[in-house]
Amino acid sequence: KISTHESIPFMSMAMPIEPGLQMGFNNYEITGFAEGAAFAPMMNAIAFIGYIFTLEEGADVDAFMQGLTDNADPRWNICTEADETVCGSAENLVFFVMCSNESAE
Repeated sequence: KISTHESIPFMSMAMPIEPGLQMGFNNYEITGFAEGAAFAPMMNAIAFIGYIFTLEEGADVDAFMQGLTDNADPRWNICTEADETVCGSAENLVFFVMCSNESAE
């Protein structure tokens, strides 16, 4: 549902993800989540990637978020670069986004 929200200014796609390597994190393997989804523009020329994670029971939410922010690569997309990284949580849900200033407006 989030990828179709009116605040997302482009056609996006959403997909479930498995633990391991993810777009935007180079060689950092993201693990420790029970369920995850990624959403991104259909056209890769826009510097935007978002993730929503449901962490496993008893997981250290702060450590998980720190791993994401420490290993995020704003230049994951060769043609563009993200200007902003946003990471937050609500209980065991973690939201992470890298975006350009244009897509953040």
